[in-house]
Amino acid sequence: MKESLRRFLITLWFPHSRLFWAFLFLGFIFYEACGLYFQYVLHLNPCIECVYERACFMFFGVAALLGVTAPRFFIVRILAVIIWLMSSIKGILISWEHRGYELTKDDPFAETCGFFAEFPSWFKLDEWLPSVFAPTGICGDASWNFAGLTMVQWIIIIFICNAVTAGLWVLLSCLPYRIYRKILSGKEGEKAGAE
Repeated sequence: MKESLRRFLITLWFPHSRLFWAFLFLGFIFYEACGLYFQYVLHLNPCIECVYERACFMFFGVAALLGVTAPRFFIVRILAVIIWLMSSIKGILISWEHRGYELTKDDPFAETCGFFAEFPSWFKLDEWLPSVFAPTGICGDASWNFAGLTMVQWIIIIFICNAVTAGLWVLLSCLPYRIYRKILSGKEGEKAGAE
């Protein structure tokens, strides 16, 4: 039992395994489902910044799908982790700007966000999937909170946690697959115990 639990935890926390990438994909599904729940059940219309944050979460799913295809290969693994890291960093920047709109919503001279998404012409998410990526709300509207934090503050925390984790996984991705297999099989621990 202990051995199978150890193997499961190692498999779960190394980007060399499909299980890790499957869990990241589940995280992406959860984040997107939360956004759709807020939009369609709680009727909190997404502003342009919310839409951009959703797009960053979407790239978690892209990274997960790429990683699950061939995690044994360094190029695939490192590319998937870098996509995850870069989308987390971009998400932090967008949500930080979004938080600024929340803080200055009552200031008539403060800058406001736009009303139309400005995705690149080759990536028009707002036209391809308007039910998810078309902005219909106003930036700065902080009508929902949990534990004293607004939705944007929670999104900042989520992106920071993902960026830190993805940064660590960049380092773990650099481990050759054969070393991962040794750790998984417990041979490293056996050698240390023998000495």
